[in-house]
Amino acid sequence: MIETIRNTISKFCVGFVHDPYLCYTEHGQHALFYCMLLAELPEQNRYAVWKNQKVCVLQKEYPTAGPLGKPQRQHWDIAVLKTPLESIRATTSFDFLKLLAVVEFGLNEAKTHLEDDLSRLCHKQANLENGFIVHLYRLSESGALFSGRDWSPASPRIVSLEKIRLLSAGTPIEIFYGMSDSTGTHETGVWRIKDGLANPIVSKLQP
Repeated sequence: MIETIRNTISKFCVGFVHDPYLCYTEHGQHALFYCMLLAELPEQNRYAVWKNQKVCVLQKEYPTAGPLGKPQRQHWDIAVLKTPLESIRATTSFDFLKLLAVVEFGLNEAKTHLEDDLSRLCHKQANLENGFIVHLYRLSESGALFSGRDWSPASPRIVSLEKIRLLSAGTPIEIFYGMSDSTGTHETGVWRIKDGLANPIVSKLQP
């Protein structure tokens, strides 16, 4: 299952740098990835039963197990339930099932967003076995942005591959970094980063 998740993230990111405008917003990216991952799972692995109710193992906006250092519980972008299903509490609630993996997304986000994702995924009460971050940039010409959601390649908020590599050091989280820059200012490509090491999945690629 984890290899399927990892391979689907890679496929998704490569697709993003080739065609960055399939979705207008980050939430659209969540939905597209959800559909891709569900299609990759064998049909017999897509669903499980919890207290006589059929449940999909993929959940969007599944609640965190606790506040994780925040004032209240939040939600994961994409969560994969661990099977057989089991609660972390002595309860029959659908809200506290153990998680095999979580995938958090960022589209044109600054360093603080990435740091927050890392902090929550690494929290001792996060209730997950595998954490993934998909951090994407979609850049177009300053003053003539293709989309109002785009950033200029000169934006100081862009987190470089090197900075993300350093942020990942000492954590178990896998970060997939996708850069799509139609101006050619930044190298367009996809990298997998874990524990301070960055490996290109595809680079020197024109979108």
